[in-house]
Amino acid sequence: MRVILYVFSGTGNTLKVAGLYKKYLEKSNINEVTDAPDEGASVTVDIYRVSKKSGEMPSPDGYDLVGIGYPIHGFSAPEPAIELCKALPQVENKPTFFFKSSGEGLHLNDGSSQKCLKILTKKGYDVMCERHIVMPYNMIYRHKDEMAKQMWIYAHAMVELHCRELLAGKREKVKRTALWALWVAPIRFLEQKFSHMHGPLFKVHKDKCVNCMRCVNVCPENNIKFEDGKFKFGHDCVLCMGCSFGCPADAISVGVFGLWKVNGSYHVDKLVKDESIPFPYVPNHAKGIYRLYKKYYRECDKRLSDAGLTVQDYI
Repeated sequence: MRVILYVFSGTGNTLKVAGLYKKYLEKSNINEVTDAPDEGASVTVDIYRVSKKSGEMPSPDGYDLVGIGYPIHGFSAPEPAIELCKALPQVENKPTFFFKSSGEGLHLNDGSSQKCLKILTKKGYDVMCERHIVMPYNMIYRHKDEMAKQMWIYAHAMVELHCRELLAGKREKVKRTALWALWVAPIRFLEQKFSHMHGPLFKVHKDKCVNCMRCVNVCPENNIKFEDGKFKFGHDCVLCMGCSFGCPADAISVGVFGLWKVNGSYHVDKLVKDESIPFPYVPNHAKGIYRLYKKYYRECDKRLSDAGLTVQDYI
């Protein structure tokens, strides 16, 4: 079985999740969940990172399953993910799924795949299901190490469960935005337009900059140029925050989002191994805004329990 994952990822969170799908799909015993014969019943996964630097996009032809991964922007799929769906070729009943990441498990995010779903369905993609994985914020505020550790452990558990369901052919209707939350619908349009207008407001502080060119190289939209000794930010920004989040010198200002800026990786694999960091943080120690995550983790625990799994197996 061959799987291809098309992934848009700014700061790398969704790419990390894609890596989990590759890990757990490839380690799965496909014979336990399908009628596949013993011979050749393995899974191979290819990951294509959506970027204007990535070269020619591989065709889904020859793949048995297609995955579309993206971070949720403004309660919707970001512009590059939507453009990806538009660029994919016509197929015939190609099994497909979405996986998406965000910094919270709010149900306001439920309808984020609807635009992509509409595009792909018309092209013959058979969208079976989706999964929403909560990962640490790259904007708004920086999560505590305790919270980042919990998010990554649950990401492992929920992705492996989803991989089992995918191999078993389980179907699950892609969620729509609830009627009470329809007010968020225009935010996607406004967010995309604002991103383009706001892009040139990003600046590099030369007194901090170490000229590593990481921001230029990481930008998926080719929006950052270094010309005549100066960094120039154009109008193709999609507010992925990859440049400022990954800057080793914290040298990039982000326009009107200065108070929401988050800089630096969370090093989630190290956090999981650190026994001095308590787990679970929610609900045992959660205070303030972290109490809002209780419902998400209750829902995760219910899914895992129904499948005979427990998150403790992933510590």
